[in-house]
Amino acid sequence: MSDASSGEKTVEKLGFMDQLRSFPGSFWTANLMEMFERLAYFGVRAVVGIYIVDAAAAGGLELSHEQRGIIFTFWALIQALLPMFTGGFSDRYGYKKSLYLAFGINAIAYVLMGLANSYVSFFAAALLLATGTAIFKPPLHGTLAHTVDERNSSLGWGVFYQLVNIGGFLGPIIAAKMRLITWEYVFFASAIIIVINFIPTIFIFKDYSEDVRRMKKEKGEAEKSAFATFGDSMSTLIKDPKFMVFLLIFSGFWLMFMQLFDTFPIFIDEWVDSRGLVAATGIAADRHGNIPPEMMINLDAGAIVILMPLIGYLTGKFKPVVMMVLGMFISTLALVFTGMMNTGLLVLVGIFAFAVGEMVCSPKFSEYIGLMAPPEKKALYLGYSNIPFAIGWTLAGWLSGVTYGRFSDKYEFARLHLVDELGMDPNVVANLSREDVLPTLASKLNMDVFGATNVLWDKYDPWVTWWIFGAIGLLASIAMLIYHFWLEADKKKQAAI
Repeated sequence: MSDASSGEKTVEKLGFMDQLRSFPGSFWTANLMEMFERLAYFGVRAVVGIYIVDAAAAGGLELSHEQRGIIFTFWALIQALLPMFTGGFSDRYGYKKSLYLAFGINAIAYVLMGLANSYVSFFAAALLLATGTAIFKPPLHGTLAHTVDERNSSLGWGVFYQLVNIGGFLGPIIAAKMRLITWEYVFFASAIIIVINFIPTIFIFKDYSEDVRRMKKEKGEAEKSAFATFGDSMSTLIKDPKFMVFLLIFSGFWLMFMQLFDTFPIFIDEWVDSRGLVAATGIAADRHGNIPPEMMINLDAGAIVILMPLIGYLTGKFKPVVMMVLGMFISTLALVFTGMMNTGLLVLVGIFAFAVGEMVCSPKFSEYIGLMAPPEKKALYLGYSNIPFAIGWTLAGWLSGVTYGRFSDKYEFARLHLVDELGMDPNVVANLSREDVLPTLASKLNMDVFGATNVLWDKYDPWVTWWIFGAIGLLASIAMLIYHFWLEADKKKQAAI
């Protein structure tokens, strides 16, 4: 792999404080903008799965898990693949112009999501948000890649990941408060937050695309359209089979990884009893008496906010591939453990373990791509780092809809139990609203809703979904380990020639 050696070459590392001081002001500006964008995005993303399937009587869309899976699939496809084209646009026409366009599109998309009242209208708004986010990513990541080097890149991407998760941590807190008022406020709040990003873009953001164009001019390279650049880069990518294998393996990890954010909030909402933690944490309970799922998932982002600088510094002492393998194994095992628990405290333990794996693994992937990219093509190459994300997240959306609907849907299990075990008329059960299914089952079983949920848990094994995704994550982890040994063996062979 021609570029791997450049990504792992030995360089003199600065001390921790010296590394922090080495970052220019544009590094911190870009991180601030990313933090606000993530605050808006994760405020919606943390709860949107629940909103899509939530009962209409509770303000949700009351769509099926299959419909949710379709929305997530195309959302992922556009958001992850479009940067392959928008990265070239950013390099050619300017990072600032890309950011203005992205923030405008996203603000409109959030408002439309809040106003949508049907499958089609919400689907369209979600795709618009995916488009704006895809335009946003390359110029921001390109800016960050221009402000770090081999001496400080590990800490730089670690700081970036920490600040992303500050936004990711605060967003769900805002969303949890907004949806207690009305679901629409979740989306409107995100629209307001994203508009704030126009301020640093207008007044203090440094546009590195001018440097990119100067470097290309010095090399005598002619400007190409985004499509032409895409074609040239894909041709180069296809000629590097080892890099293609790397991207394919990481796709499997992303498929598993995204389930914590796309599917697990629904699982918590339906199956996990966290009533005992409400008083201990002081977090306002949802309408079921539990801690809101987005607040439990938020432990992931909270742990990253606190621990990422330290872990980023420690993992900087090792090769990126080694840390990726370790992080993949930790996250996979943690997800399976978490999915097998239906009590709040144990779920939080699993989420924290998942966060540790995420901190070890995910920033190293961005670092690896950023170091191997030529200086004049960093935005474009970091756009192509979305290939594993595109494949994994797209398949994850489809697969989660199918597997959750088949193996984990509590409300369908409740209907099945009412008919098959308690002998209710199938037509009567089919006509029960989503809000009435569990109370009806609880009444028939002479227990409360939580007791009825435990009956369904014991009989229908809804945790099977997480074994499926865990198997995918484990295969990806083993494949990455094999890839690492393959790469090392090839490097030794090349050195011996």
